[in-house]
Amino acid sequence: MIGLIAIVIILLTGLIFAPELSAHKGYILVSFDSYTTYETTIINAVFIAIIFYFILLALEWLLRKVLSMSSVTRGWFGQRKTRKAQKNSLLGMLALLEGNTKHAQKLLSKSADRSESPALTYIAAARASHKNGEFNQRDDYLQLASEYPKSKLAVGLVWSELQLDAQQYENALVTLTELNQQFPKNKQVIQHYLVLYPAINEWKPLITLLSSQRKLLDLDAQQAAELELYAHQQLFQQLAAESGQLLNDYWHKDVARWMRKELSYQKAVLEAFIDHGHGKLAQEFLLEKLQRQFSLPLLPYLQKIKVTDHYPIITFLEKQLKKSAHADYVHQALAHLKLKENHPKAAIDHLTESLKTLPNVEDYQLVASLLEEQEMNEQANQYYREGLAFASSTL
Repeated sequence: MIGLIAIVIILLTGLIFAPELSAHKGYILVSFDSYTTYETTIINAVFIAIIFYFILLALEWLLRKVLSMSSVTRGWFGQRKTRKAQKNSLLGMLALLEGNTKHAQKLLSKSADRSESPALTYIAAARASHKNGEFNQRDDYLQLASEYPKSKLAVGLVWSELQLDAQQYENALVTLTELNQQFPKNKQVIQHYLVLYPAINEWKPLITLLSSQRKLLDLDAQQAAELELYAHQQLFQQLAAESGQLLNDYWHKDVARWMRKELSYQKAVLEAFIDHGHGKLAQEFLLEKLQRQFSLPLLPYLQKIKVTDHYPIITFLEKQLKKSAHADYVHQALAHLKLKENHPKAAIDHLTESLKTLPNVEDYQLVASLLEEQEMNEQANQYYREGLAFASSTL
């Protein structure tokens, strides 16, 4: 209805004003400087303007069509490149799994930007570069992967894993330290520390880690206990190499009370003292443990300890002969100590006593050779025969 009224109004306006316009056409003059370039009536100018307007509309429509075709063409080429990148990414992954790392690196690095998961593709390219020994290129790919959202932890874990594999321990420590600050108590970070600390001989941090993060470790009770003992053994060796007193202080001040009662830890301390020539400290340590609890497995260490004065331990063992239920082991230990003190006859006496209930080939040979030195050949031959008989019976 409104449209019809508008048309009627336009027609009436034309009927009223058309004669007036036709009678007074007027004109338009377009000139440049002093030269007239164009002259026409107002009506013609209006018609020309309308025609020019429609020409502009047609040109706009044509340009839109051309540009639309161009964007479609660009989109088609872009989709083609994306499909090709995704295909190469898959082929690169397969090549990496097949061990063809050179080809894998080439495919993955070229397709990463347009792949479905760029971060994962860059990580795979980094693994391929690592296998090829191109560590700088590996780091470049991992840096690119880390720029994608929510990928920092995954990239950092892979980075530290590859650094550990390449024995780049200082770099791995930096990477893991940063990860541990940003993602505390991450299980995989802790697992990487279990590899790193032994590699760089950092036994104290490893011991702290084992005690504080036990729940995050993929270790059963036995594995954890074995690793903890091994870490302490290495730490004891490290401390003893620096100073015997340093180890002695650490044992009494920093080691847990339950560890000080464990035979395996006591042996570890003795071995560290002995290996690094701290004989006096080793003898004092052993004597203290035997006085608290007479432990037979500790007696063999008496033969390994090198000191100039065996009197304190000899006195203690001689007292033990009267009350110990294992006099044969005590006789054996005293025999070796007497030899160190250059008392072969006393050593013979102790060995003959220990062999009555604790026979072994080494002691038969030792007592026989000592008897020969004392020119007691008949008795020496007897012990040689008994040693051979014992050896044959154990075969």
